[in-house]
Amino acid sequence: MDAPSATPSLDRHAVVDRFGVAVPVADPDGEREQQLLDDLIELQAREALIEVRRSRTIEQLRALTERRVAAAAAARSAASGDNSAEGRGGATWTPRFTARRELATELATLLRESERTAETRIAHAELRGAHLSETADALERAVITPRHAQLIIDRACDLPVETRAEFERLALSAAERMGVGPFSRRLRRLRELMHPEPIEQRAETASAERWVAVEPAADAMAYLTAYLPAVDAVAIHDRVIAIARNLAGKGETRTAAQRRADVFTALLVAGEVPGGACETAGPGSDDTAHRAGAAPAHTPLGHGIRPRVSITVPALTLLARAGAHVPADARAAHLEGYGPIDDETAARWAARAPSFRRILTDPHTGAVLSVGRERYSVPADLAAALRVRDDTCRFPGCVRAASSCELDHTIDWAHGGATSADNLAHLCRSHHQLKHRTSWGVIHLGAGRLEWTSPRTRVHVTEPPGFHDPPRVRSTVRKATEAIPVGSRERRDDGSPPPRPRRQFGPRAPLPDEPPF
Repeated sequence: MDAPSATPSLDRHAVVDRFGVAVPVADPDGEREQQLLDDLIELQAREALIEVRRSRTIEQLRALTERRVAAAAAARSAASGDNSAEGRGGATWTPRFTARRELATELATLLRESERTAETRIAHAELRGAHLSETADALERAVITPRHAQLIIDRACDLPVETRAEFERLALSAAERMGVGPFSRRLRRLRELMHPEPIEQRAETASAERWVAVEPAADAMAYLTAYLPAVDAVAIHDRVIAIARNLAGKGETRTAAQRRADVFTALLVAGEVPGGACETAGPGSDDTAHRAGAAPAHTPLGHGIRPRVSITVPALTLLARAGAHVPADARAAHLEGYGPIDDETAARWAARAPSFRRILTDPHTGAVLSVGRERYSVPADLAAALRVRDDTCRFPGCVRAASSCELDHTIDWAHGGATSADNLAHLCRSHHQLKHRTSWGVIHLGAGRLEWTSPRTRVHVTEPPGFHDPPRVRSTVRKATEAIPVGSRERRDDGSPPPRPRRQFGPRAPLPDEPPF
């Protein structure tokens, strides 16, 4: 076994140039700023090289440990003449499992970290070396960051081996141009589209594991966490926001975040929001009754407020589920603020929708078609189409939902900009003000792509979430012997969080309470 190689040297200019060539400036302070920015890029690249070396070192340790433990187990079996599973350590404590546990505890105590973290390091190092070599190479060349590589491994481990190469190729293409936040959303979308098991079946399996838990925090506070189907979670969040927004007004001193927390608590504890009653005309009431001193009917705030859930469903998908003989649509239904969801859930919510809005898209690329208007205000249909296209704030790295952002004219209306899809994009309030108050610049490249230029001329390109989507894998056949594991995990009713699912990288038997020592 070769010893770990030394950390390779860096070509500073090659690394810096990947992030946009800086234009020289005349003032000394400007040149110093450029130098410091380049230093940060180089330091990040060195962190990537260190992560590569750490991963390769752990993988070599794993191979050596497994080889040593397997040889010892074989020697014991030969000496005792017992070649059965029990003789080799039992069905659980196989040589491979024993080596993994031995190395994980060694790393945990040596590096002063948890055993779970050490086990994850070992599993990721093995997966990166065996199936994701391109990711390791990109990390070594500092084309991606360690966090990008971590996200790729986390998502790839849930995919079948035969799908990982294409997933890795598409993931690396996105990682080179996206920040960690948007990249994480992109990977989740890629995984949903490329997973060979139908999303309907995976959603049904995952829904069976829903839970609510309380996790203590400092200063007499706690986190209330719920694991729910995405559509339900988005609907709950939207209703809380809508009620909290109605509480804003003269004399209200709470922040928006505080109002949302108070509304959430009040609805679950008391079933209504106290102090938020609104007058409504009861049956048979009129102005005369009010003038006569009759008390008006009161409805607690929140009653009658329905959540707004925006789901984009290809028309062919709805027609096919209704029994029409139409070609299958390769695009998945899309939940605003989340991503792809299964067609069954989308169709069920569509059946309950009070209204529909038609959005015209390019039949080949799925890109939203622009609709020109000779006015400054954005028409409702165009605004809805752009919300579907953008999904989030379009500033690099921002993932704030488009529904809580503002539509910005890239070229100001006062400077000749049009109210059209190729001159509009969603920006959150913070980045909207940043665009107008600083030297950041942005132009449209077409098809919803935006090119941002920083005050020091670094170039960043953002794209709509579905710009490079692969065809969706469709399969409707479940193996006859395959069942949905309802309640497969041990449940606890003490309010503590249930155990989070652990990703598996190969056959793993559970650790027994009393190992056969």
